[in-house]
Amino acid sequence: MKETKFIEQNKEKWLKFEQLLRLNRRDPDKLSDLFIQITDDLSYARTNYPNRSIRVYLNNLAQQLFYNIYKNKKESRNKFVNFWKEELPSVVFHCRYELLTALIVFLLAFAIGVVSSVYDPEFARSILGDAYVDMTINNIEEGDPMGVYKSSNEVDMFLGITLNNVRVAFLTFITGILASLGAIIVLVYNGIMVGTFQYFFIERGLGMESFLSIWLHGTLEISSIVIAGAAGIVLGKGFVFPGTHSRIRAFQISARRGLKLLIGIVPILVFAALIESFVTRYTELPDFIKLALILVSLFFMLFYFVWIPYSKYRNGTLQPLKEGHLQSRNLNAPQLEGRIRKVNEIFRDSVLIYQKVLKKYFKPAFLLSLVYILIAAYVLREPVGNNMIYVNSWFFQKFAFLINYQEFPLLFLINSAFLTGVIYFTLIRFPDYHNLKVNKLRILTSAISAGVLINLPFFINGFFAFLIWVLAMPAALFSSFIYLREKLTFMSAIGRLNQLAGQALGRLLGLYALLIFIGFTFFILTDTPFFAFYMEFIQANFVLEADTTYHMGLIMNGIVMALGVALVIPLFLLGFSVQYYTLAEIKEALWLKEQISIFGTKKDI
Repeated sequence: MKETKFIEQNKEKWLKFEQLLRLNRRDPDKLSDLFIQITDDLSYARTNYPNRSIRVYLNNLAQQLFYNIYKNKKESRNKFVNFWKEELPSVVFHCRYELLTALIVFLLAFAIGVVSSVYDPEFARSILGDAYVDMTINNIEEGDPMGVYKSSNEVDMFLGITLNNVRVAFLTFITGILASLGAIIVLVYNGIMVGTFQYFFIERGLGMESFLSIWLHGTLEISSIVIAGAAGIVLGKGFVFPGTHSRIRAFQISARRGLKLLIGIVPILVFAALIESFVTRYTELPDFIKLALILVSLFFMLFYFVWIPYSKYRNGTLQPLKEGHLQSRNLNAPQLEGRIRKVNEIFRDSVLIYQKVLKKYFKPAFLLSLVYILIAAYVLREPVGNNMIYVNSWFFQKFAFLINYQEFPLLFLINSAFLTGVIYFTLIRFPDYHNLKVNKLRILTSAISAGVLINLPFFINGFFAFLIWVLAMPAALFSSFIYLREKLTFMSAIGRLNQLAGQALGRLLGLYALLIFIGFTFFILTDTPFFAFYMEFIQANFVLEADTTYHMGLIMNGIVMALGVALVIPLFLLGFSVQYYTLAEIKEALWLKEQISIFGTKKDI
């Protein structure tokens, strides 16, 4: 049968199938029958028209049908169980040398803390701080040496400790990107601190009591931090020692392994916080109960992270790491139209485009960041002059000064102009990847609209401003692309986004959550507390006045922060632009309709 006749006979049926797919309520029997018919047609097309576009069309339609039939299949539970039962033990075994390295580093640092405390009575104050030491001495004098664990109510303590534990583990992991040295430094610091803290009580004759209280939760907590350090070493090792892979590919593989290790310790950290908040505070518990809990915790960590991986290796049931597909990934810019992508596929394709855009984008981004921070520093000369902005404070504490529009309204214009430049220099590269035919004036209009909309929420004080910004930022960036793609007004583009998101809100939120996670990670890297150490090193080795060092540190830190924003925003913009095609195809299937109309007019050669 000729292709044109095959298409003519089935075109009406395929159109009806597409209409059925777009319905919110579908008959499962009809859908199953539809899948059988489509796969039959696809099989016929593969046999008779292997190199024709009709095969591509039917393959896409079959994929959509498969997704609709099996999307509710409960496989997530099996994947969840498989991760803890097979995948994580496999990763632990393959990272055993990094885990051993992290443990040795921690134990050596612990010994340094103990030995330093033995020879320097004031060492504990330099590590733990005067306030903490004085509070602990006061508790000892009052007969309650472990009173620090009773300082707040259980729930508040649990939430605070959980967040802090996860933050420390995440920081330990992510600083490993600095050639693994960051993770090692964090391990050394934590090891010295724990060793100093433990000897502080031993020195006062409270060794056993402190051991039973500290390690009641510390067995799980400290073991998890060591594993987080190993994850950080794994992260940096892929970049420093790529082996036979390219450096980028090796880093992707090591990052995936390290992240799996980090995910594996999160529940343990939560449970450790639970013990510390609800059990450790009861210092009057019998010693044998405390010791039993410590031994159970130690047994669990050794059993799960040592014995299970090794026994699986010995009996040949160790699951191989599924990372081979990363080695052959196509680095060409992807074809964007006509596909319904999953969130991970959208992120992957966004990164591929980002790598190509970044080559031409970095120079203007750096110049923008430099000019921006110099102007912002002039506007904020009063708090800068009064030493109110600290180099070693967290990113968001410094960022609060840059969005203080009530006291410094000129910052709104400066921030809007900066974001306009960032968005403009990103969008101007889009025609190469999105087949856009727009002039630079329209691109500039889109960038200005998005830049202003992102900054508007900060005219409101407090947490409410942040909530509005969380909604405004993706809406502004997504709408800026729709404004260019569909040639609408900017307000109409926002309305169009609302239509597209209506039927696929979960996909949009999933991508946004992933991008937020990547952005947050990047800002932790650009604003690492080690930046203050660099300033102290400069001050210690060069003859500079304190004010000069302070201002130089702020300028350098500010440029790094601004450049971080300039490098993260394009990834958000690219992610939303790639997702546009998926949302549009889910709602309207325009590409499929176009293919059908083309098929109907094709002639066999």
